[in-house]
Amino acid sequence: MSEVTDHNTVSLSEQAAEWVVRLSDSQISTAQQADFEAWLAQDIRHREAYEQISRLWQSVTPQRRRKHRPAGLLASIVLVLIGIYCLPLSTWLADERTATGEIRQVALPDGSTITLDSDSAADVVFDTHARRIILHRGRIFAAVVPDAAEQGAHHRPFIIENRDGTAQALGTRYIVEQTGDHSRVSVVESSVNVTSRDRPDQSITVYSGQSIRFDSEQIHGQEPIPPAAASWVQSRLVYRNAPLSQVIDDLARYRTGFLGISGAAAQLRFTGVLPADDPDTALKILQHALPIGIDRYTRALIWINLQT
Repeated sequence: MSEVTDHNTVSLSEQAAEWVVRLSDSQISTAQQADFEAWLAQDIRHREAYEQISRLWQSVTPQRRRKHRPAGLLASIVLVLIGIYCLPLSTWLADERTATGEIRQVALPDGSTITLDSDSAADVVFDTHARRIILHRGRIFAAVVPDAAEQGAHHRPFIIENRDGTAQALGTRYIVEQTGDHSRVSVVESSVNVTSRDRPDQSITVYSGQSIRFDSEQIHGQEPIPPAAASWVQSRLVYRNAPLSQVIDDLARYRTGFLGISGAAAQLRFTGVLPADDPDTALKILQHALPIGIDRYTRALIWINLQT
C-alpha cells in the first residue's frame, strides 16, 4: 500500500467525519447504509479513519449524550456554527463587534478606550447621566479617563453592564468577561464596584490585582489575578506554570472549530508567551515546549494528546 500524503489524510478524515454524522441520524435509509458499507470496503484505511474519529468523539462526549446512538465530531462543529449564526439579535446589532480571532480597540467619545476580545459584542451608550457600555458577549477591557463632560458636582459614572449585573469604575483599568453561566471582573488598576442584577442592594468593591465572579443572583469571593491578566489586549497570552488545559481553553477562544485535549495532556504545565492572534503558531510553540502530539483531522478539528 502506498504512503498516504498529509493532504489525503485530511481528506479521508473529512469523509469519515461526514459518515459519522450521517449514521448518527436514526432515519438513515437502507441505501445510505449500503453506501457506507461500500465506502468501508474500498480501503482498509476508511474503516480505521471512521473508528478513530468515532472513538475521539466518545472520549470527549458525556455518556448520557451517547446513550442511544453515536454522534459525529463534524456534527458538533455544525452545532457550534449553528450557534454562531443563531446569536441573539442584540449581538448582531451591537455597536461594536469582533470576529473570532479579532482583537480591536475602540476610542470612546470621552477619551476612554475599550478593547474587545475575540468574538465579543458591546453597545456604547453615553448620555448626560452616565457613560455606559453594554456587554452582550465575550470579554472587554476598559481604560477609563476622567469625565471630560463633568460640570460642577455632576459626574457621569463609567459603567459596564451585562446579563449578570454592573461593574462601575472607581478608577481606570479593568476587564469584564461574560461566559455561559457567570461573569468575571478583573481589576488591573484602582478599583471597581460590582453589583449583581437581581440584588441591586448588595455590591462589593474589587481592588487592583483582584478578580471576582458573579451571576445575576450573587457575588462570589475575590481571588488574585495573574500578573499578565490583560496581556491579551496586546495579542499575547502570558503564562507562568499554568495547566495546559487552561492554555488550550484560551487558545480555543481565538480559532474556529473544535480544539480538544486529553486528560493526560491537560495535566502538563506551561510557562511562556503565546501569540493570541496566531493560534496555529501557538500550538507549534506548545508542541516544541511540551511532550504533546497534535492530531489534525481537519483544519477545524484538532486533538492534543500526551506524547508517548
